[in-house]
Amino acid sequence: MNISENYKAFIVNEINFVINKMDGSKTAEDKIYYFSAINAVFQRIFNIEYDPTLVFAFIILRDTHTHFLQRLQSRKQGETSVLLTEEHLSRLSDLTRELLSKIERNENIDDTLKKYVILYYSTTGNGYYLFQKGLIQI
Repeated sequence: MNISENYKAFIVNEINFVINKMDGSKTAEDKIYYFSAINAVFQRIFNIEYDPTLVFAFIILRDTHTHFLQRLQSRKQGETSVLLTEEHLSRLSDLTRELLSKIERNENIDDTLKKYVILYYSTTGNGYYLFQKGLIQI
């Protein structure tokens, strides 16, 4: 990301806050609620200091949040064939830590964003099927 150190620090601080809140959350709903703050911070920053990587990250993180939230809502409506497992939630936290680490070290985040896509795809019907077959590793 080609952004100023001030904005990078802002992103790092926000992700740290989110990780702490996710770790302290007792429910999947709360974890996903706090996770949603990350895509919002990327959007706030690219509205001020544009960088294509920020937009890419925003889209991936927003879609990850949306897919996790949809899976929770489907479960509440009685859908039980595609599950949002503890493994999914744990991996969401792990990837968020990985994202934070790469941003702190000024490393490319594309591989981590790809992992988010695979993770959220595993919460879809076909993705969960592939996850159960062992073809998708989250």
